[in-house]
Amino acid sequence: MKQVAFYQLTPSETEEHFLNIVFRFQVAKSGTIRLQLPIWRPGRYQAQHFSKNIPQVRAFDSAGEVIKLNKRGTSSWEFQGIKNQHVEVRYSYFAQQADAGGSVSNEEMIYVNFITCLMFVQGQEEIPCEVKIDIPQAWKVSTTLKESKNGLWLAPSYRELVDSTFLSGEEMNQHHWQQGDVHFWAEGIGSASVFQVKLLEAYRTISAFQLEWMGHFPVKEYRFQHWIKEEAFYHGVEHRSSTMMVLGPPDRDLYDDLIGLASHELFHVWNIATIRPMELWPYNYAEEIYFPSAWFVEGVTTYLGDWFLVASGVYQREEYLASLLGNLKLHFERDGASKQSLIESSIDLWLDGYGKAIPGKRVSIYYKGAIVALALDLMIRKKFAHRKSIREVMIQMNENFGRKQQGYTLADVYQMVEEVYEASLTDFWQIWVEGNDPLEEPLNELLDFVGLKLEHSDRGLLLNQLDEDLNSDCQEWLQGIIK
Repeated sequence: MKQVAFYQLTPSETEEHFLNIVFRFQVAKSGTIRLQLPIWRPGRYQAQHFSKNIPQVRAFDSAGEVIKLNKRGTSSWEFQGIKNQHVEVRYSYFAQQADAGGSVSNEEMIYVNFITCLMFVQGQEEIPCEVKIDIPQAWKVSTTLKESKNGLWLAPSYRELVDSTFLSGEEMNQHHWQQGDVHFWAEGIGSASVFQVKLLEAYRTISAFQLEWMGHFPVKEYRFQHWIKEEAFYHGVEHRSSTMMVLGPPDRDLYDDLIGLASHELFHVWNIATIRPMELWPYNYAEEIYFPSAWFVEGVTTYLGDWFLVASGVYQREEYLASLLGNLKLHFERDGASKQSLIESSIDLWLDGYGKAIPGKRVSIYYKGAIVALALDLMIRKKFAHRKSIREVMIQMNENFGRKQQGYTLADVYQMVEEVYEASLTDFWQIWVEGNDPLEEPLNELLDFVGLKLEHSDRGLLLNQLDEDLNSDCQEWLQGIIK
């Protein structure tokens, strides 16, 4: 008999914000069975210990007899199982983490990041999953899961289930379009005024450009999911087939924030969901996983996510240069003298990467990582007169690792870049990635190629043009012509 994991999620009628969860499975082999709830989620490399939202876990056999569970650590439970034994696990989950990476349950909506609340049997991460979610019949749904004829939501494995989300409410804005053989959706809960023609056209343009730029899209359907909140908010989380973006309030212009976030998260379909460090292939949800290439995951995506806006024509050049300056200032004015290298800060993500660190300690893998990506792009373009760029690096990474479903090492990143550059870059890696020397001077040497220069003034850091008009190399860089 084929193994299937079954989950049922029901909003509690007696306890506000709680989801009552039932997990049923069949024991594959007699012995110690470990139930595990993930302690972290992809996209945020920090232990969050979602089990803090579970008051109690109970288990029963097919006769309704209690199975004694022994807690092992903060997020796992063990029992002695018998082969083919049917087990039902029951627990409640406090769903009130109202951001893109959490889960929320209230009278108006339900938003579930399955990785936050669904446990699994260790060793059975690859078996198919069925999910039943009890919601009012009139509510609309946005999810990348497939619906069966009997109303269950299906995933081919636990891994694919927890790389999915489920958003539902009575009112939902839904728009869709086709780009080649990929079906795109822009949908979400909140003010309909946000989903203006201008925003939807920008999504279409950005998506079309990224698909052509990479030449291969790993999935056949992709959803831009939104929750437009009444309070000020900005947060996004990537998934292989979707992104969830939580922004607000709707009475301010959210357009720039949305297109920037959407472009960034869409490129993560390649750069982490598909092209993934070896340490994360496959994901181990039960432990902190340190990897020195987090700067490549987030820095390259930060740089390209913004650059796609101007290269696709969604942004004017002046808008992009202003955005680029903003990112440069976030590094040079805040972290420029920090003691850690990008590699050290990549590993320390798990320690203090998303909150305050002691003064002068770490650099941002997003912003310094984006500067490294900018530098690599300009170096390659300069040497090859724009016949090559960072695009060739990402295509090679996709061909050699993403499409083969093989993880890469930091040495592989170095090798792919050097193959595209056709020369050793040992000194570059030592200064830009492995060291903590100031980068303003070497960056200006590269910016000179495109007629730009970082300068200090009474107003802080400025990105000035060396000539009145953008030079031809700058225009080539910002036009994003695919040769």
